[in-house]
Amino acid sequence: MVKGNKIHLTKVERENIEQLREWRNNPELRRYFREYRELNKDNQINWYENKVLGDSNQYNFEVRTNTDNKLIGHCGLYYINWVSRTAEFGIYIGDMEYRRGGYGSDTLRTLIGYGFNDLNMNRIWCEVWDNNAALDVYKHIGFVYEGKLRQTYFNEGKYWDAHLLGMLQSEYNEKYK
Repeated sequence: MVKGNKIHLTKVERENIEQLREWRNNPELRRYFREYRELNKDNQINWYENKVLGDSNQYNFEVRTNTDNKLIGHCGLYYINWVSRTAEFGIYIGDMEYRRGGYGSDTLRTLIGYGFNDLNMNRIWCEVWDNNAALDVYKHIGFVYEGKLRQTYFNEGKYWDAHLLGMLQSEYNEKYK
């Protein structure tokens, strides 16, 4: 378990993958994901078996509240390059009651703390579409704007730019230690 102020991160349990799939299929959330199609049960089982259990280049976590251990979302570090010590992060708070209440920010701070302190990453980054207000949250947490991929994502009938943000271990240490 990795503990934050409002949340803690635990391993993804098989009995919870259906809840995670439901959240991933929610159109309000799916508009921010690379996987634009609805996921079926076979897709989710395949993800769990091949990525969660079988891929040493990613770490997936359930996001749970500290107060009552309620499952509220998912996060992870992906595409880990162990030589360059880099990883991409992904995060979503699926339970709508817990969105915009500081749970996402705490989840991200907890996740990157794990990445920098426990996994010894040098750089953690993300790709965020224009349609995602979390872009400002990531900057507030300390991620630095690194560039834009123009019209790289098609969703909602139009092309969106993608923004790349990153944080170095030295920047994390300066801000959070």
